Amino acid sequence: MVDEQTGEEWLTLDETLAFLSISKQTLYRMLDRGDLRSSKVGRQRRFRKADLTAYLERGPVATALSTAPADAVDDGLAAVAAQLAPLGWTPEAGAAPTTPEEKMQRLAERIIALAIKRTASDIHMQPTPQGLMVRIRVDGVLHEAVTLPASIQIGVLSCFKQMAAMNVEERSLPQDGRIRLNHEGHEFDLRMSTVPSVHGESLVLRILDRQVVKIGLELLGFTDDTLAQVQALIRKPNGMIIATGPTGSGKTTTLYSMLMAINTPAIKILTIEDPVEYLLPGLVQTPVNMRVGLTFTSALRAFLRQDPDVLMVGEIRDRETAEIVMQAAITGHLVLTSLHTVNAPAALIRLVDMGIEPFLAAETTIGVVAQRLVRVLCPHCKAPAEISPSALTRLRLLAETGGAPLPADVRFSRAVGCAQCRGNGYRGRSGLFEVLTITSPVKDALLAGASQEELTAVAVKEGMVTLVADGLRKAAAGLTTVEEVLRVAGVG
Repeated sequence: MVDEQTGEEWLTLDETLAFLSISKQTLYRMLDRGDLRSSKVGRQRRFRKADLTAYLERGPVATALSTAPADAVDDGLAAVAAQLAPLGWTPEAGAAPTTPEEKMQRLAERIIALAIKRTASDIHMQPTPQGLMVRIRVDGVLHEAVTLPASIQIGVLSCFKQMAAMNVEERSLPQDGRIRLNHEGHEFDLRMSTVPSVHGESLVLRILDRQVVKIGLELLGFTDDTLAQVQALIRKPNGMIIATGPTGSGKTTTLYSMLMAINTPAIKILTIEDPVEYLLPGLVQTPVNMRVGLTFTSALRAFLRQDPDVLMVGEIRDRETAEIVMQAAITGHLVLTSLHTVNAPAALIRLVDMGIEPFLAAETTIGVVAQRLVRVLCPHCKAPAEISPSALTRLRLLAETGGAPLPADVRFSRAVGCAQCRGNGYRGRSGLFEVLTITSPVKDALLAGASQEELTAVAVKEGMVTLVADGLRKAAAGLTTVEEVLRVAGVG
């Protein structure tokens, strides 16, 4: 609508929401903060388009910093720089940032650099009454890095959201985004997630360095026997192989390592993922796109018309997806997928709980690989560990019932801490694996309605080594500690 007297263009409430790509709730918060102004014509709000355009040009980061103390961003920059200095970091080349927006961008870059220097897998930014607590996850454990002033909290989070092409003004709904950047010659992908909380938005960035990711079955930590089991599974022409474990346990890396082992020009491989994490030559890789209706289920239906040999489905999330995956497996395709369960036998129980008939789960599934990631002992400072006789007896029982008895002269190691490992006692992570091959006795137990414990007992008799037993034999080899194995495997 154009004002005939002034020639200015005005937008209605709905037009303003579309112009700014925000929700009504967010718009009213902006009005309350004074970020925007409106006029009323009767009971209807009108917004001057020139004001909206000026707001967008000014930028949400600048708006968030407009009420912050002048030295607050400088304090944040100094705090992160102090954490970076012992890691061999040198200040950025070029002219120093002068405007608050430039300084905020530099602060965000330094937070990412700190996480990369510490070889972190995740950055957590959690708002608190005292300020924005920044923590980084290194080898699976969170460490507090720095707490930034509360006055710049919204500005920091807005800067990261802007980098990830997310809706900066939307703070009441969860969002997902992605940042791609180059740091010291390495290409990084950062997957970003925000959720609202009592004290403001909580933000998490997952870091993926494509140039150091270990893809390959021989690199993941399989022992010779479990590696042979996996290699036998992926050589089968059809059936379903499930990777299972909690979020962040390395399931996707294991699935891609399987694909790499069988990827040749002679076979057609298609994947549907949310999102696509690794790019492999020769594969047709499709990301889920909920906005246009491209789901795991719809993509799978289309894939079956693409004459595939092998399919990878990032995750089975519901009964419908499970049924289509099994249809593909039973009609001559090899299908790789993942589930979230505590161990390998639990994956079969989970399929039945989803509504899949036990006979169908038993006939289509050819193997399940459960996994966890344990921290690896620092080779420069690890030392012999003292284990009491009663504890050793308990460990021997866990290992024996898990399918991998410990040697009579077993020795374990403990974490100490040194300059090489920054006092943690650990450097890097490796996998613990539990490989369940679906044999006739396992099928019979599932069809008879066996419990998870009963299925585990049958599977161990058929050659499966449990997660805790695999971990204990790796602890006995000096790779990790007993405490780390029991923590990760969930054993008290």
